[in-house]
Amino acid sequence: MSAAEAKGFRTAGDVPAELREDLSAVLLSLADNKRLLGMRYAEWLLGAPTLEAGIACSAMAQDEWGHSRIFYAMLKDFELDPGHLEHEREAGEYLNIELLDEPPPEWTGLVALNFLLDSALAVQFESLRDSRFEPLHYKVRKVLEEERFHYEHGRGWLARISETEAGRAALAAAFAPAWNSCLRWFGAPDGELIGRLADAGVCDADSNELRARWLARVGPVVHDAGLDLAARGADGTWRSNSGPDWSDWDGARRRSRGGGPNPGTLAAVRGDKNRTMLMD
Repeated sequence: MSAAEAKGFRTAGDVPAELREDLSAVLLSLADNKRLLGMRYAEWLLGAPTLEAGIACSAMAQDEWGHSRIFYAMLKDFELDPGHLEHEREAGEYLNIELLDEPPPEWTGLVALNFLLDSALAVQFESLRDSRFEPLHYKVRKVLEEERFHYEHGRGWLARISETEAGRAALAAAFAPAWNSCLRWFGAPDGELIGRLADAGVCDADSNELRARWLARVGPVVHDAGLDLAARGADGTWRSNSGPDWSDWDGARRRSRGGGPNPGTLAAVRGDKNRTMLMD
């Protein structure tokens, strides 16, 4: 890429038309996932195993909702209506990972979202920290400052629960589906939109590199917890022991085909109970 080609995009209007749709899709995916992850944290405010964990869920929920509002607002510059995105869409229009369609029934499922999915989102945000799309710089740094606590919370609970055989069995049951979903959330090996954005300097890595970064972050921790999900190769890199399974992959939505937030979740995130109180 020449110096001229590497010039930053100061506004959405500066982004070439062929990249604008890809970039807006990534921003919407991040916003949707943050919003729904915040909902999943909030659902455990009163059901967490300790008072401290409930307080942590409250703090993380507020972080995620704040992050989602930032990125919904950014999409106005891409000629998308933030109000519509937040309050008017149906389930099939959301670009969230399938893990967030339903609330996790057990605390170990919430820990899987906290440690695996929240870390995957952080890896994607990190790839945008020095993006050619300059409006991302400050916003991404703000998000990442708050994400460090989320990682430590998830790692702490993973280590704590894995101390017993029963705990490891419960973690294994919750982490296996989350592991596959997170592995493929970064995108198929043939590139897709993340590859195009990486080639243009909008993010700093393609899908395969992002997946490798995520594995380097979470692999050692799940391995130390006794979960048979990742192993360190002879070259020192961390690799998944399985998958991902691409059989039902929808590249446009970065998730399994069909589906979306369940009706209760959709009503809650859209604010259906308080529709008459919505302001401009």
